Amino acid sequence: MAFHPLSFALGLGAAAALPLLTRVFRPAAVQIAVAGMGLYDEVRRVAAEQMEVVEDIAAEARARREEMLAEATAEPTNGGEPDAAAERPARRLRRPRPS
Repeated sequence: MAFHPLSFALGLGAAAALPLLTRVFRPAAVQIAVAGMGLYDEVRRVAAEQMEVVEDIAAEARARREEMLAEATAEPTNGGEPDAAAERPARRLRRPRPS
């Protein structure tokens, strides 16, 4: 294998330039990482707020449904005689547990 002075000089130049480039690009890489972490936190916050809104809507809908069921069971349907279905208490639906 032959010795090429140009290849040797390029190798030495790359070895000398690498520390200089890392001093320049390291702060940029850190800033990019900081921005990415901030974006990630913001997305998580917005997602949590939206999940809270959805849970509030579901709770309100559940309360209205129970209210409507309570009104339906309180009113006699066939001339004052309680219906067999009306005598049973309303069955509550269970929320699935988060995993």
